Amino acid sequence: MSVGAIAGLDRVRLPAAVSPLVAAELAGPPRHRRVLAAFPSCLYVELGAHERVLGVLTSDAEPLPIGVRLAVPSSDVQWGVEPGGHVVVGEGRVRLPQADVVAVRPLPPGRVQPVRSCISAVSLPAPGALGALARDLTAAALAAESVEAGVRGLVGAGRGLTPSGDDVLCGVLLTLSAVESPEARRALAAVRTVVRSALLRTTSLSAALLVAAGDGYAVPDVARLVTLLAGAGCAAPERGLVERVLAIGHTSGRDLLAGVSGALRALRHHASTTQEGVRRA
Repeated sequence: MSVGAIAGLDRVRLPAAVSPLVAAELAGPPRHRRVLAAFPSCLYVELGAHERVLGVLTSDAEPLPIGVRLAVPSSDVQWGVEPGGHVVVGEGRVRLPQADVVAVRPLPPGRVQPVRSCISAVSLPAPGALGALARDLTAAALAAESVEAGVRGLVGAGRGLTPSGDDVLCGVLLTLSAVESPEARRALAAVRTVVRSALLRTTSLSAALLVAAGDGYAVPDVARLVTLLAGAGCAAPERGLVERVLAIGHTSGRDLLAGVSGALRALRHHASTTQEGVRRA
């Protein structure tokens, strides 16, 4: 069906807020785009490149930084399209079979705030094996050693739309993004470069979230937690914040926090050994 034929149907208008991370594609010329996945609260649509994905999110979906977000819950929405089907994206809207999701205002995405770090000692869930991989990767990056093997061992490792290894890497990228120091900047650049060279090893959605995490973007609760844990003053997270992050997805929140915990441990060890070296000098 042509774009013109779709536009001519009697349609429902669904106002939405759009993240600047996907605003350019939404504002561009109308194009048929393939649906990657459809759930009651979210629709994931490819935007041309492997790592470019648009999340069409209801108000009760996780507020991903790559989304256009409706003001209504999933109980009030029927997408009318299945994975492998197509919608039209462009001219400020997503054209579903019987509705237009129309961008009416910007939606600032969650983003970590780089701060001078004291590397919080606040307790997190035990990092486990995935956290140990995150710790070793972060330690290598801080020591200016090769991160190629560490990154490639995690990208795409696991099952689902966001494999566990990718969630761990998001935790590492976000934690390094939250620490304002030359060593953390260099480590972030090193990890981010290898991650972006390996995106074809994972799903499109996960690749999009890895790119976003490399620039410090995440679900607002995640961004807030990482900033608090890495930030000056080492303030304890507000009540329930860790639990909300742990509840994200089936295992995504848990795996992401394993990455954060491992990265924080590496940063803490690096800071302590650096300070010890300064004292001895």
